[in-house]
Amino acid sequence: MSTYTTSLKIQEIASGDQSGVWGATTNTNWTLIEQAVAGVQSIIMANANYTLTNLNGVSDEARNMVLVVQGTNSGIYQIVAPLNQPKMYVVYNNTTGGYAITIGASSGAVITIPNGVTAQVYTDGTNFYSAQTGSAGNFLVNGNLSVTGSQVDVGNMSIGGTLGVTGAASLNGGGTSTTPTTGDNTTKIATTAFVTTAVTNATGSLGTMSTQNANNVAITGGSINGATGTNSGLTVGNATNATNAVNATNATTATTANALNTSNAYQGTTFTATTQFSGPGTGLTGTAASLSIGGNAATATNATNATNATNATNATNPASGGSFITSSNIASQSVSFATNATNATNATNATQATNATAVNGTGSNGYGNRTVSSSAPSGGSNGDIWYQV
Repeated sequence: MSTYTTSLKIQEIASGDQSGVWGATTNTNWTLIEQAVAGVQSIIMANANYTLTNLNGVSDEARNMVLVVQGTNSGIYQIVAPLNQPKMYVVYNNTTGGYAITIGASSGAVITIPNGVTAQVYTDGTNFYSAQTGSAGNFLVNGNLSVTGSQVDVGNMSIGGTLGVTGAASLNGGGTSTTPTTGDNTTKIATTAFVTTAVTNATGSLGTMSTQNANNVAITGGSINGATGTNSGLTVGNATNATNAVNATNATTATTANALNTSNAYQGTTFTATTQFSGPGTGLTGTAASLSIGGNAATATNATNATNATNATNATNPASGGSFITSSNIASQSVSFATNATNATNATNATQATNATAVNGTGSNGYGNRTVSSSAPSGGSNGDIWYQV
């Protein structure tokens, strides 16, 4: 009695059977073997799993070497191969709809084949496996190589054409590339040599920040220390505590600018203080046609030719060449007074003075006494002169 093989379902004639007709059975077996080695079977899927036919001793789908899967799918569906039948397949997912398919038995592991991909798979009768997970030697791709998942290259990989990477590419060994031509602005990989050349051409050879000379540099954050040199257009906005600044031009809204270099001076036609000057107030020299000191100056010391000093109290010490008005020299003085100057003592050339008190001088003029007083004339002798002021 004949039996059939496990994988390919080939009929095995029992001893003494099929006398006179065994030739036909043998020829059929050879046809089935040829189908298993070189047969190509088309399969039409239609949004459902597809189970391969599996028959004893006659042609079927499961026995073929190549499965060309066609049809239209709107999801991922499975080609169901026979269980417990070890076999190798070449599967081409040529379905429309853009979905992957899987191949496997009714149980066990399956293999996913992306849309448009041809894959080699095999089964041990229970689980399906990929038949191509690596290369024992050199691997040459003459056309396009598309990698959907991760590609790990342990050895060298040489690409003569174009390598397109949709996701991220990691070059753990550092990676090298041909340096693009200077000025190339395409999407080629910029090597360190290309970047160095481009930066040098654009800015010159860069020094450190402590020595770099540059034009039109804008620094929007951080702090700057030790900046030296001169520049007529250096602009510092909102500089707080600018210490030891030399020739700082256009320092806007500067607060507490200290220790101006002694070899430099503030220059310009107008110097404006938003509140008031403070400090010892000594050593002010030079001339000013309209220097005005407002308020009540209590003690103006060593002032020469001070014009329009309003409400000044105790203006003392005339300049060199001046003299006090005394009883001995009052006859030779031309006296006028500053307005509302109180107690202007010993002042030289004080002009348009009104109500000057305590300038009470008396002296002889050769004929009598001369008296300067704010009081009405009283007493005296013939020949006396009384100046009521």
